[in-house]
Amino acid sequence: MCMFIGIESLVANALIELFEKTEKREVDFETLYKYGMRVVRYLEKQGEEAILLLSEKYQLDMVEKYSEYFDVELYSSEKGVFRLKENVKIDDLKNYYRWTMSIKAIKAFMSAEAIKELGIAA
Repeated sequence: MCMFIGIESLVANALIELFEKTEKREVDFETLYKYGMRVVRYLEKQGEEAILLLSEKYQLDMVEKYSEYFDVELYSSEKGVFRLKENVKIDDLKNYYRWTMSIKAIKAFMSAEAIKELGIAA
């Protein structure tokens, strides 16, 4: 079965890991892409097929649908950052984004290989 990973899940999980380990509340697009690709590779090693949904359309949908959690700052069409709003607690993200996620997906987002792409050690 193929797993589709939406940009909102990718951003949320990256920010959970970044905040818990460094208290950072933002992730840039390039780092997010590298993190997502590492998550996909981890899942492939586990026998799962995964596809990242990162197009501009998905980014715009995310900003519209999840504006209570995230802000986006664009520097160009390809550069920018996703930022966790100040009033949002990490537990809120965990409850919303990880509650219904499969264990395999959670392990992939929390894997040492993926976290390394965020610039932090596991």
